[in-house]
This record gives sequence, C-alpha cells and structure tokens, in this order.
Amino acid sequence: MSCYNQKDYIVECLDSILSQEVDFDYELIISDDCSTDGTREILQTYSCIADPRINLLLRDVNVGAAANYHGLHNMVKGDVVFHFDGDDVMLPGKLQAQYDVFVEYADVNIVMHKAIYFSDDDKYQSETQFPGASAKDLLFFSRSELARWGTIAVHGSYAYRRSSRKAKIDHEVMEWFFAMDSLMTGGRGVFLNKSYVKYRCNFESTSYLSSKKGKIKAYNLYLADLYGYFESNKDLQIDLYANFLVTALAMCKSVRMLPASAVHFLFSNIKCFRPSVFIETFKVRRMIGPKQSIR
Repeated sequence: MSCYNQKDYIVECLDSILSQEVDFDYELIISDDCSTDGTREILQTYSCIADPRINLLLRDVNVGAAANYHGLHNMVKGDVVFHFDGDDVMLPGKLQAQYDVFVEYADVNIVMHKAIYFSDDDKYQSETQFPGASAKDLLFFSRSELARWGTIAVHGSYAYRRSSRKAKIDHEVMEWFFAMDSLMTGGRGVFLNKSYVKYRCNFESTSYLSSKKGKIKAYNLYLADLYGYFESNKDLQIDLYANFLVTALAMCKSVRMLPASAVHFLFSNIKCFRPSVFIETFKVRRMIGPKQSIR
C-alpha cells in the first residue's frame, strides 16, 4: 500500500485490509512518501498496536508517486502481489477471491475486478461495469485483448504474480503498462464480475485526476506507454492502434486538446485501423466505467 497525506482515510483503509478473512499468509508493506499531515504518525501508532504482518517504510524525503510505487513493489517477497492506495476501502472477500484464481489457474498472471466509486459523504456511489456477459462470474482475457481495451479497472483492483513482471522502470508509467507487462511472456488475465474495492472519488479533490493539468499528465503518460508497446510489438499494433484512437478521442472530450505527436501517430499509422476492432474497444471502454461519473 502506498500513501501520502491521507490522514482522514488511512485508518479505515488499514482496517479494511487487516479484517480480510484469508487462508494464506501475507505481509502488508506500507510506504509513506513523507506525509506532512499526520498520516505518518497514525501509521506509526497503528503498526505498533495492530498487526505484526505490517512492514512500515517511512520515507525521509518525498520521492513522488512513481518512485514510491516502484520502490514499494521492489520490496515484495510473496508470489502474489496486491496493490492498494491509502484512501480506498477494501471490501470483504477481495484478497481470497483473487488469490483463489491464481491457485486454480496456473497460467493466470493478473486478476482484476469491478469497483464502487464513492464520495466522502456517500452522496455519490456508482459501480463500474463488467466487460463480459453479465451472467458470468469471471472473464478470461489475453494479451491482445488487454492491448486493445486498455485500462479496464481501477488501480486498487490489480493483483499479479510477482514472477510475471519483467520490465525495469525508472520513470512514471500508468498501471496499464504493468498489466501488459504481466502478459508479455504468456499467460492470461482474469476480470471478476464483483466489486471488491470502494474507490474514493470526490468532485472537489486534491487528486491530480481532479484537475485539467492532472488529467493531461495522465493521458500523456498513457499515450507514452502506448507508443512504447506499439514500437516493440508488431503483432499487437492493430490492437494498440484501436486503444490509442479511443484514448485520443477521450482526451479530446475530457481536456479539449490532443498533442501534435498523437495526431501524427494516428495519421502515420492509419494502416492499422480496423473498424471492427475500434468498435469493440470503444464499447468495452464505455462499458467498464462507473454508471454515473462526477468528474
């Protein structure tokens, strides 16, 4: 779990994790990125009285979200890794449900699930949707499908096999990059048709995704990931092009701009455009978002 200045949420988050009922051993590694609002002091008190499974890393210098994330994940020792943010709430059954998929299917390298978006006052709640047939409990997906669909789940829903991550990264990337990395050498992904996390989403928030500047940054990071995979994976270019086009359209709608480099990419690689693949990608991306959005 990574956190920074989340004193109002951190106890609820920790309680939701440590109250999970599981039949396996786990370690909870928490990396605080030099919080200044009292989060660090809460973590210190909590770790002393709560649970010996907590491994607390308190940074002396703020390194930023990317370095904090990479450093944290480099510390893990377990076979299966779950990521969580300090302002979200884990719902009952999450850890066991995802772990059971890894145990049952040896070729599954990543498992994700639906989420419930919510605001602090609970006046806003909206569940994300399932990208498959609604009657199914889970959906298996391939590397090419993930390349095509892009980001289909919130950050706190990801769990992966530690052995599946191969990329060595020293810069900021979006979580979809790592999801792809877990499938690059083979294996499948699974999407569970149940919400196991409450994802905090306030209309007025300090989150960078709440501002135009922050959204532009996120889109540019995501497009950079797409550029990279497109250049290094010729067999995925048709899928990645559809992902890029849908993302570009979403960026235009959200922030009313698109980098010139993105426009150039779309025109110079128009040979990769397939109407059927684009339509599928567009439908899936519309499908997996919360039914109601406040930002």
